[in-house]
This record gives sequence, C-alpha cells and structure tokens, in this order.
Amino acid sequence: MNTHPKRLTAVLVCLSAALQACAEAPAAPERRRVGGFTTPESVLHDEERDVYLVSNIVGSPVEKDDRGFISRVSPDGEILDLTWIDGASEGVTLSAPKGMAVADGKLYVADIDAIRVFDASDGAPIQDIEVPGAGLLNDIAVMPGGSIVVSDSGVTIVDGAITGTGTDALVVIEPGGQASRLLADPALPHPNGVAYADGEIWVAYLGAARVDAIDASGEPRREIALPAGTLDGLVRLDDGRLLVSSWDASAIFEIDPAGDAAPRVSTLADDLPSPADLGWDRARSRLLVPLFNEDEVVLLDVE
Repeated sequence: MNTHPKRLTAVLVCLSAALQACAEAPAAPERRRVGGFTTPESVLHDEERDVYLVSNIVGSPVEKDDRGFISRVSPDGEILDLTWIDGASEGVTLSAPKGMAVADGKLYVADIDAIRVFDASDGAPIQDIEVPGAGLLNDIAVMPGGSIVVSDSGVTIVDGAITGTGTDALVVIEPGGQASRLLADPALPHPNGVAYADGEIWVAYLGAARVDAIDASGEPRREIALPAGTLDGLVRLDDGRLLVSSWDASAIFEIDPAGDAAPRVSTLADDLPSPADLGWDRARSRLLVPLFNEDEVVLLDVE
C-alpha cells in the first residue's frame, strides 16, 4: 500500500499527540464494590485495628427505632461482622447511625440527637451523650485533646420531604462529654461533612455547593465553590487535598486549596449514586465511599 509522505507524517503527529494526552491524563481510581449493607451512611477506617467500620441506618435517618447497626469489614472487602454493634441487642441504643470517629480508644457515633460512645476494641457501649436541642447530628471529626466536632444538619423528614429545623450548627464535645455549640445559625446551609486539620475545621453542606474552612473559634477563613451540591462526606488528605462527595453529581470532587492561590477543583470519580459520608485509609491511599441507596461500599484506590 502506498501512503503519501505528508499524509503519513500527519497521521504520526496525531498518533503522538493522542499518546501524550493519554499519558498525561490521570488514571481513574481502581474501584471495588462490597455489598450486603442496609442503608450504609458512613465508613471509617479504624487505623489502630486496621478495620473498616460501616454505619447502617436500616430505616429512616430521623426515626428513633433502635434498628441501626455497625459492621466490621476487612481492608480486602470481607465482611467480618455485619452487626458488630447492633441497636437490636440488649443494652445497646442505636437508631440511625451516621458519622463516626475514633479517639482515645473510644468509637463516637452520631445518632440523631445524641452521640453514642462504644469501646473501639470490642464494641461495648460506654456512654450516651445527649445534645439538647439537636436536630440531626451527622458527621464527626476529631480535634486536639480528644474533643470532637459534630455537624448538626438542621433538617428532619416530614411526609417524605426534607424540612429545616433551624438547629444548623457545629457542636464541640469535650472528652468528658460536655457539649457546646461552636457555631449555630439557622441560616447555615445545613452542615454535613466535617474534617479537622492544621487549626481549621472544614465543612461541606447539604444545602450549598461549597465547602468552608473556619477556625477553632468559629470564625470563617475560606470558602470554596464546587460544581454541584447536596454535599455529604468530606475528608482531608495529608497533602492538604480535600475529597467531597456530591449527591447531585453522583461524584467525588477533589479540591486542592493551593495555599493562597485559587483552589483547583476536579472530579476524582463519577458514576457513584448517593455517595454518603466518606472514609479514608491513609495506609493504602484508599477512599471509602458508602452508596446510601445502593446498599454498597465502594473502595477507591487513588493516587
């Protein structure tokens, strides 16, 4: 077959450009799915015991039915104990478990208007911390000294519709169990995911397509707009990047705050319907994504 030299050169140039574009494009995160859950809302990597904990709501996110449970999953995706902590068990109260955190050997779980505290080793109940006036406690992050910060999304569900309660807040709970509101404002757009690092509390919102950074006194520092809203989970990586889940986009957004420069926002992974409260396995660089309406958890190995 005869090929015109100029045409052959053009083909080679196009092929070279295509190969370069492929080499420069970021690799899609490898993903594995683990099923068998019942309305999984949050995933947490317990680093000390190297196990994933999954909170299962089972029924309504706002109903005190004592039907919630927490599962233990190995990092290779094997369900070790589906109902490790079970609201149906005697002596355990757990209705609609959402965000979780481990501090000083204790597992803290947000449960509507209270924080349930369990032994992180064996799951035995330790304490129930009531938060007076709370609407819907949602996510938890550990702060210095063993205190935790909890988001109150300020919503409930009435006749199948999400309704505001006006309790939108960030609540700080000290190691002894004392609760106080760091930031409380009915105008907040329903705080959901929270993360803490380097003196800043990062917050993602159900009612806005943005994340905010505030300082330990509740004063705002930064605000970053995102392409879509109904945000849920939020984790901060050691290099400063933020990963945020969006129900509207069925995706995970990656934010590089980039110091004082304009933040860079991109889509890390898509085709993830109802992505709820994220977990992060730093030892394996793995994002843990519960799919609320799919009864699955997706393990994403990222760069």
